Amino acid sequence: MPIIEIDDLWKRYPTRRGARTLIGRGGLSDYLRGVKSGTFDALKGINLSIEQGESVGLIGANGSGKSTLLKIIAGVSAPSQGNVVVEGRVASLLELGAGFHPILTGRENVYLNAALLGLRKKTVDTLFDSIVEFAELAEFIDQPVDTYSSGMFVRLAFSVAIHCDPDVFLVDEVLAVGDEAFQRKCRQRIGELRDQGKTILFVSHDLGLVNALCDRVYLLDHGELIERGEPRATIDYYLRRVGAEAGVHTMSAGPLEAVFSNGRISLFHEHTELTPPAGWTLQANALGAWHGADTAAWEVTEREPTRCVARGRAARLPLIWEWELTLEADAFEWRLACHCERAVELGIIQADLHLVAGYGRWIYGDLEDDFPEPSPEDTERVHVAATEEGVRVTGALPSDASPVPPLLIEATEANLPLRMAWTNADYITGGRILEVASHLPESLRPVPEGNAKVATIRCTIAKTPADARNAALQDRTVTSGAVEARFVRGALALSRDGKPVTHLLHCWASIHANHLWQDSQTLRWGAPERDCDILRVTGASRRLPLKQTWEIRPHADGIALAIWLDIAETTQILEHHFSVMLPATYDRWEIGEERGDFPPITPSDSDWSHLNRDFAPATGITALSPARPSVNLWAAPECPPVRMTAVNTAYDQQGRVLQALRTPDAPGVMVLETGRYPLFEGGVTLMPVE
Repeated sequence: MPIIEIDDLWKRYPTRRGARTLIGRGGLSDYLRGVKSGTFDALKGINLSIEQGESVGLIGANGSGKSTLLKIIAGVSAPSQGNVVVEGRVASLLELGAGFHPILTGRENVYLNAALLGLRKKTVDTLFDSIVEFAELAEFIDQPVDTYSSGMFVRLAFSVAIHCDPDVFLVDEVLAVGDEAFQRKCRQRIGELRDQGKTILFVSHDLGLVNALCDRVYLLDHGELIERGEPRATIDYYLRRVGAEAGVHTMSAGPLEAVFSNGRISLFHEHTELTPPAGWTLQANALGAWHGADTAAWEVTEREPTRCVARGRAARLPLIWEWELTLEADAFEWRLACHCERAVELGIIQADLHLVAGYGRWIYGDLEDDFPEPSPEDTERVHVAATEEGVRVTGALPSDASPVPPLLIEATEANLPLRMAWTNADYITGGRILEVASHLPESLRPVPEGNAKVATIRCTIAKTPADARNAALQDRTVTSGAVEARFVRGALALSRDGKPVTHLLHCWASIHANHLWQDSQTLRWGAPERDCDILRVTGASRRLPLKQTWEIRPHADGIALAIWLDIAETTQILEHHFSVMLPATYDRWEIGEERGDFPPITPSDSDWSHLNRDFAPATGITALSPARPSVNLWAAPECPPVRMTAVNTAYDQQGRVLQALRTPDAPGVMVLETGRYPLFEGGVTLMPVE
C-alpha cells in the first residue's frame, strides 16, 4: 500500500487579495463592492503514488509549485480540490526557521520543534546529545537562535528532523544553505534513512544530488507534474527548458516533443531524447568570427501547442534570427530566416543538428555506412562522408538495441545554396552532427538589408530503418508498376517485385573522349529534379569539358531513358555506350535473329569479351534466365544508330552486360562542337518470369 497517495490535487489562490491592495483591479474598491478577483492554479490535477522506502525528487523552476506540494503533504496547507493521504510520522524541513522561535535558545528550540513533530520530552532527552552532536553546535546550543548564522540554523533544524525517526521525510531546498562539509553529512544521513526503508520526498535545485539520491524524479512545470522515466531523463528534459521564460516554448504532438530554449532546440520521441545538450542550433560566420544563435536575445512571439515563432536579436551582428517551428505526430519542421537591419558581411550560415550517440549509422544520398567510433585524439569534429552539392535528403539509423527511432532529414534551400555533411562530434562532446551549411559566394555578399530566407529543415520519424532508406532515395526513384529504377551515383539500379535485377555497375554510360574513358559513375552529380513523372539529374565531368543529363520516366514494365551530352568545347569521341549489367545467372542472349548462350565465367577470364558476331546497328538486345525476369535493352527511333552487343565480364565482376554501343560512322573519331547532343534514347524493360 502506498505511504503517500495523491489524487487529482489542485491548489488555487486568488490572484489578488482584495483588501490588502488599495487600488487597481481587485483592489479595495472591488473588495468593498463584492467584486471577485481572479484565481491562480499553483497545482493542477496532481496524481502521485509513493511506496514506502522510495526516494522521490521534485525539480522545477522557481514558482512551479514544488514547495506548495510539500506543504500540502506535510499538512501545513490544505488543497483546494482533491485528496492527499499520508501514512505514518512525517518530518518536514520546508522553510528555514519553521517551528523555531528566534528568542528561544537552541536547546529550547530543540524541545519545541521535536514536540511539534510528535516526540515526548522523555524521548527528546535521550536523543538530545545526538541531535547537538550531529548539528555540531555544542558550544552554541544555549544561545538564542536569532544569533545563529543561516548555516547553524539549518544544521539544527535538519538534525532535529532526522532524529525524530520519521516514516516520511520531506526536505525542501534548505540544504543548500549549509556548507560543503555539512551537505556531505546530510547526504550520507539521507542515504542511511533510505537504507532503513524511510520514504523521502526531496526538493532541490542541486540536480546532481537529486540524481544521486532519488529513485524517481518528477518535474513540476507551472503546476503540472511530468515524469520522463529514469531520473536522468527527467533531469535532462528539465535542463533543455531552462532559460529566460520569454525565449522558451514546449510543443508536443503524439509521441514527439520539441523544446525551444533561447536558440537551442531539443527533440524527444516517446520521452527518449534524440538530441544531446547541444541540441539543434545555428551559427553564422561574419568577418572571420563565429556568432552562435544561442547567444542572441530571444523572444517567442507566437505560441501554439504544436507551433511557435521565435525572434532572436544577435548579440554582435545587426541581424535578427527568425525561426518558425512546427511539430507533427511524426515530423518536426524548422524554417530558418533572418532579418538584416543593414547589410551584413556573412560568409557562412550553418545549422548544427546534434544527435545522441545512439545513432550508429548514416545515410547520405545513396551512400550508407556506420559512424566510426570516436577516439581520444578527436579534439574536433570528424567528417564521415564527403560533402556533395546534390544531397538534400539524409538519414540517421539507430545502433543495435538503441531506443532512438530512425530519422529522415530533408533540407530545402530558399535564397541561399545549401550543403549537408555528417560529422562525428569531438571525443568529449560525443554524438553525431549533421551540418546544414550555406557558404555564401562573393556574388551574394554582403547580405542586403531586409529579410532573407535561409532554409527549411524537416525531420521525419521513420518506422523502420528500411523505411528511412527508401524515403532517403525516393527523390531519385522512378516506379512503373512492379518495376523500380533508382538513380545511384551515376547509375540506375533496377528491381522488379522488390527483388534486384541489375548487378554491380547496374545501368551506366561510358564515353571514350580525348584519350580518356569517362564512366557516368565518376561524374559530379547534382540534386535530382522532378518534372511531373520525369526524373532529371545532371552530372559534370571532372576531366572533360562535358556534362551528362539523364531524363528517366516510367515505361510499360520498365523505364524510358534519354541521355543528353552538353559539350563546353570541341571534343573528340572515339566511342560511347549505354550498358546494363546483370548477374551471371542469366544464361542466354538475343539480338534480332542472332542468339547465343552466355558461357561460364572462369578464373582465367581477366578481361571483358563480346559474344555476338554481328555488330550491325540494332534496336534491341535481350537477356534471359529461367528464374529471373527477362531484360530487354531497347533503342528508340530517335536514338542515334547503336550496335547492340552481349558481353561477358571478367571473373571478378561475375556479370553479363547488355550494351548499346555507338562508334563513328566512318573510321576515325566523332568530333563534337560546343552544344547539346543525344547520347542515348531508349529504355530497359523487365518482363516477369513466365
